[in-house]
Amino acid sequence: MVGVEQLYSPLDVEIDKHTLTEYVPAKPLESNLEVVFSVTEKTSITPQLDPCGQLSCGSALKFPFARADYTPMVVLISDAKVLVAADATTETKRVVELTLDIASLGELDYEPGDTVAILPSNSPQVVAQVLQRLNLTQQADSACHVNLALNCAKKSAKVPAHIPALTTPREILTYCVSLRSVPQKQFLSALASYTSELKERSFLASLSSKQGVAHYQTLILERGLCFLDLLELCASCQPTLALLVEHLPRLLPRPYSIANSPLESAHQLRIVYSIRAHNPGVTTSMLEAKVEQYLLQQKPVQLYVYPRMPNAFRYTDRELTSNQILIAVGTGLAPFLGFLEHKQLRQQHATGQTWLYAGAKTPQAMLKQEQLVIWQENSILQHLRLCYSRSSVAEQPKYVQQLLQQDAEQLVELLQQPTTILYVCADGAKISKSIEDSLRCCLQQVLSLDETQATHHLKELRTQGKYREDIWL
Repeated sequence: MVGVEQLYSPLDVEIDKHTLTEYVPAKPLESNLEVVFSVTEKTSITPQLDPCGQLSCGSALKFPFARADYTPMVVLISDAKVLVAADATTETKRVVELTLDIASLGELDYEPGDTVAILPSNSPQVVAQVLQRLNLTQQADSACHVNLALNCAKKSAKVPAHIPALTTPREILTYCVSLRSVPQKQFLSALASYTSELKERSFLASLSSKQGVAHYQTLILERGLCFLDLLELCASCQPTLALLVEHLPRLLPRPYSIANSPLESAHQLRIVYSIRAHNPGVTTSMLEAKVEQYLLQQKPVQLYVYPRMPNAFRYTDRELTSNQILIAVGTGLAPFLGFLEHKQLRQQHATGQTWLYAGAKTPQAMLKQEQLVIWQENSILQHLRLCYSRSSVAEQPKYVQQLLQQDAEQLVELLQQPTTILYVCADGAKISKSIEDSLRCCLQQVLSLDETQATHHLKELRTQGKYREDIWL
């Protein structure tokens, strides 16, 4: 579950080259909200200790895909292991495995492949910078309310449900709004009206216009400039907190696959995350800070988590008697580690075959490669195929798509069996689509189908629950 990777600094952008001489800026929305500081109430919020401001918003605020009767609760990071070290020469990301003590969730019924959601927070350093830009440093921890503005003309206007009734500027910016979201054109136009320097104001207004659609596509949608980048580019831009509350979306929980079997421990589960060396994500940055705290203090660190509703992408006792074809790239291998551990712990009941195709940049970047080999030696895995995209050996396949096509005949034969289930865990933007294309080619080659027939065959597998995906964008 990765976002757009930025391989540049926002200050590399020359705003003159992305500013039009003639344009009609988007009409900014009228401000519907205002922030009112209380002179009588004292907030009980302690920013260093409060876990998530959204938790005080009441039952009206729903957490996405939360299981019934579950709300975010404190769990403890009880262990952290680096599975893959970062390597700049191969652009390999650092990968960390966290062990979570989930005793607070009670007798959680889960299966390998299920997911938990982690509540993120924006970094204290970033929040401090934004508070300074908004000229709110002195009022950062002062109690305030977000209300509808007195001159609000929009009948359907309302205060966002993810903003607490009594809050502080620091709490809003830390726990409630996404500072790295994709800015919409009306927001850009509104930001322009809060920008005093003419060149910067023209840049923002130009980006918001119909005439500036090419620049918006290049800078915002493709290169991924976010609100924070725009503040860095436009030093004279000084919006209000009310404007940010109105235009920035909610800071949403991020899902992570459970990477172990529930049979291993009743009150523990593991997740795996990767982090970019440049411009890391909000949640992974928070997790890295907590891991650093855990290693420094050598005692458990708190994290807010809730279990998400399960879907078909899971490995249960029912799957022990079926065949599985597992296809993963990078950290997409994480849920399959849980699949294979569960099969090992229930091996006496496991009668089906399990094939694994996994890709990484280098052998060192393959998650738990030694364990994969042990599972193959112990017949937990009947077929193991690994590849490395940065391999220097010319004749070796570099991508899982090539492995699939090499094994096309045997692969399709297994896939055609009634009890076989295909699982794919990969990036949904490009890789999962490419894997689907490779599977289509395998079907065409082995079953002598045309492209339309092979596409229909894959659609039928999905309909029958035999083609299951866990993808991220």
